[in-house]
Amino acid sequence: MIKNLVKLNQPKGDAFNLKVESIAVVTLMICIFLSFYFAYLSIQEIDDTLKKQLVTFAAYTLITGIVIMACMTIYIGLKRAFPKMESRLKRSEEPSEPDET
Repeated sequence: MIKNLVKLNQPKGDAFNLKVESIAVVTLMICIFLSFYFAYLSIQEIDDTLKKQLVTFAAYTLITGIVIMACMTIYIGLKRAFPKMESRLKRSEEPSEPDET
């Protein structure tokens, strides 16, 4: 019953949106995993220079994951906010028939 209600509220081109959402979530999870992994390696490392580099990598991967997730969320939000705009743009780009005069 819940699946039917969800299907009623979703736009027609939702299969692509679900793929984009899953790609965004997977990307975020990979970046979070790498961030924790680099942080764990920095704890195990003895050399201070390498520790700092690993912590820097951990921070960069976490920030990258958050930025990618935010961009994908904005993209999905815009696609859902303006669903008819894409079809209008496609219609306006189609070449019109030339007049024979």
